[in-house]
Amino acid sequence: MMADYLSTSGINSLVNSYYNNEINKKISPLSTKKDKYQSISSAYSTLSTSLSALQSILSDLKATGSSSIFAGKTTSSSNSAFATITASNSAAISAYNIRVNQLAKSDMVLGLDLTSDGYSSVITTTGTHSFKIKSGDGESGEFYADVDVTFDSDDFDETGITNKTVMEKIRDAVNSDKAVVTSSAKTGTTAYAGGAASFTVNINGTETTITIDSATDYNDLMDQLVTKINEEVDGVTAEKIVDSPSAGDVKLKLSIDDSSDYISISNESGFDLVNDLDIEVTKQKAASGIVVASVFSPLSSTSQLSFTAKNSGYNNRITDLYESGGSNIALSSIGLNLGTTRSSYVQTEGGEDTPGFVYALSDLNSKFNFNGVDIERDSNEVSDLVTGATISLKSVMEVTDATVSVSITNNVSSIKSKIESFITKFNEIYSYIRTKSTTDDLGNRGIFLGDTNASSILSMFSNSAYGVVAGINSDEINTLSKLGITFNTSSGLTISDSAKLEQNLNEKIDEVETLFNSTNGIAATLYDKVSSYLGTSGYLTKAKNSVDDSIEELSDSITSKQEKIEKSAESLRQRYIEMQMQLNSLYEIYNSISSM
Repeated sequence: MMADYLSTSGINSLVNSYYNNEINKKISPLSTKKDKYQSISSAYSTLSTSLSALQSILSDLKATGSSSIFAGKTTSSSNSAFATITASNSAAISAYNIRVNQLAKSDMVLGLDLTSDGYSSVITTTGTHSFKIKSGDGESGEFYADVDVTFDSDDFDETGITNKTVMEKIRDAVNSDKAVVTSSAKTGTTAYAGGAASFTVNINGTETTITIDSATDYNDLMDQLVTKINEEVDGVTAEKIVDSPSAGDVKLKLSIDDSSDYISISNESGFDLVNDLDIEVTKQKAASGIVVASVFSPLSSTSQLSFTAKNSGYNNRITDLYESGGSNIALSSIGLNLGTTRSSYVQTEGGEDTPGFVYALSDLNSKFNFNGVDIERDSNEVSDLVTGATISLKSVMEVTDATVSVSITNNVSSIKSKIESFITKFNEIYSYIRTKSTTDDLGNRGIFLGDTNASSILSMFSNSAYGVVAGINSDEINTLSKLGITFNTSSGLTISDSAKLEQNLNEKIDEVETLFNSTNGIAATLYDKVSSYLGTSGYLTKAKNSVDDSIEELSDSITSKQEKIEKSAESLRQRYIEMQMQLNSLYEIYNSISSM
């Protein structure tokens, strides 16, 4: 019998029995406790995630002013082919009648139509040609751009430069142009005697004052200006140009980063540094920010260049195209040295077109009748007529077309959807806690049964659902039930009267908003209460951290006990093996004596 116990299989059986007994006695209770804590930790995580989602919804519902979801608007048009309207939260409920009589256009000027591969009779040698483009600034002033176009030797063959090449070079020069202000040249080592000076740099309406207290010479002055402008003025890059045009000369160069921005520079106080450096400019802009230049072929054998204003309307019209004469003849080569003359473009069949403007000035603005009033604007997107709204004019109407009706109303569907999201998430959390706070038919206790945080959240939800919002008159909507939403202790919130809810949203939106986002409103107060459970210092976070600490302690304890049990089992195994070896020795002695 002893031999069986001390066999290898017997020893294994004895050790395993000891090991399993120790595990059940010392480890299993700890593992059971750890599993429970892990379930609690997981439940806290799930609850925290759901509360965070609810908090996000409550954040939308408690927002006030123009950010309030209850201020959200929706729009409609009786014929979106002619006119539409969009609205922000700041727009008021309203309705308007529109008739579109004319759409706004971008001013356009066309040059001569010339044989594409014919040689220019005006541009005959290489060189750089300068010209100016001016346009309205959208109000009562003007933008201007200085353009340089260079015709290189590569542009010419043995006969000359083709008309198409001339147009393409002008096009590319305009479309790539950037606004650049370059000062007059100063000898760098010349002492600066001007003293303190201040001037204003205006980039697209944002003014910055640059102040220089003193400088040793113009080298020092330029260095100071470059540093100050680059540090203090957004949208412009300043650099110091040296040895131009002569060795030892210095210049200040300002390049505007965005072609849609303009620059103005004016003296402010002290020494007139603006005049000294010859950098005074008023609304200088990149040509590429004023017009778009294009080359096209009206016939397969001809080419033509056009300038189209970047923005539509009379106040953005092209006002001047001119070159100063002398060697500057690029515009003249294509018939566009028009100056301020607004000649009309005339297309001639079988002959040379007359360069000029495609549209009359009266054709540039949009014209429409708005609630019986005739109105003009530079654009087809009109945002200064109705506060918080933009009217989009789409196409011109015929006399027989019905007047377009556009309207702005409360975005009831969006508001209702947000309230429904609130109810869904509210119920999800409420049901989750309730389900885990009861004992089932088998006597299994819910993970939240007796949990202070869970029971507090349930109480908080119930109070919010039943409660009367303080500060709201009793004859107004001061409870969810008056809104059409009721509370059931078993399932949570329900839209019990959908018709009543819709009516309140349409007719009493201000009262609904107050119910949710006033100081004591449901969303405002519930948001604050939910927030106390979240974040690093929230109740749930602290509770979960405590549980997680217990899980870690249990894990360490289980590991320690496991190691001790394994060590004891191995020690026991060695003792049995020794006994097995002793028994074998006895058997050998016995067998030896028996064989004598």
